[in-house]
Formats: sequence, structure tokens, C-alpha cells
Amino acid sequence: MVEQDIKELTREDAEGPSRPRHPAGQQAFRKISRELTEQDLANSAVQKLLLSEIDRLEKEKEEYKHYLEKEKEEHKHYVERFHEADKKVAVLEQKSRTALALDIIFGGCLTVGGSIIGLAREGQQFELIVGGVGVVVLIIGIVAKVLFATRGKAS
Repeated sequence: MVEQDIKELTREDAEGPSRPRHPAGQQAFRKISRELTEQDLANSAVQKLLLSEIDRLEKEKEEYKHYLEKEKEEHKHYVERFHEADKKVAVLEQKSRTALALDIIFGGCLTVGGSIIGLAREGQQFELIVGGVGVVVLIIGIVAKVLFATRGKAS
């Protein structure tokens, strides 16, 4: 029986491991049948081995619990950072849209106002009115740009 076990062990060493490697403490038990009978369970040595294994697994479980709690805390930290960054992005996108809209209004007012002033030629019946409307449109564009610039610096 012992010689047969030695032959199997040397054959496995020559061919390479056929099963996954176990921790050093479990190497001795890898050939043992995993099914236990009532008679096996009545043996005090088996009971002590099982209790020892239960204790080892409970300690390992506690170690993993600590690691898991640490990972959860890190995860919460990253989730909070993500939400803060997401809020900042939303605010900046809104500011960008507002700035773009104001630039369009500013450019449009300058273009329309300048065109209206250019259309007000001497000799036309309503040249002062048309020229005045052009100047008002230019002033509206400039005032809008200045007000937005001061509001943007305040926030």
C-alpha cells in the first residue's frame, strides 16, 4: 500500500501536477476521500481536524471582511468624487451654453446695428430714426456683453 502511494506520487512528480496546487498544509490531505461516514465523524481526531479547519476558515473570513470593508470605503470615496466632478461638468457646460448664446446675441446686435447705421444715408426721409435704431441695437449688444462679463467674474 505504501509502495503504491510512493509510485503514484513519483509518477505525478514526473508527469507534473494533475490537480491544482494546494497550500502546503493541505498537501497531505489531497489524496484522502472527501466523503465522511458516521464512523469517521465519531472519531475524535476527525472532529478535531474539522474544528481546526472551521477555526482557520473563520479567521480567514474575518480577514476578508476587514479587506472588504476597506474596499467599500474606497468605493464610496470614488463615487463621491465622481458625483462632485459630474456636478462641476454640468455647471461648466451650462456656463458654456450661456456664454455661447451671449456671444451670438452680441455678434448679431453688432452686425444688425452696423448694417442699419450703414443703411441710414443722407437724404432719406427717416435717416435719423434708422440711424438711431442702429445705434440702439449696437448699444444693446455691448451692454449685454459687459453685463455678462461682470456677472461671470462675480460667480
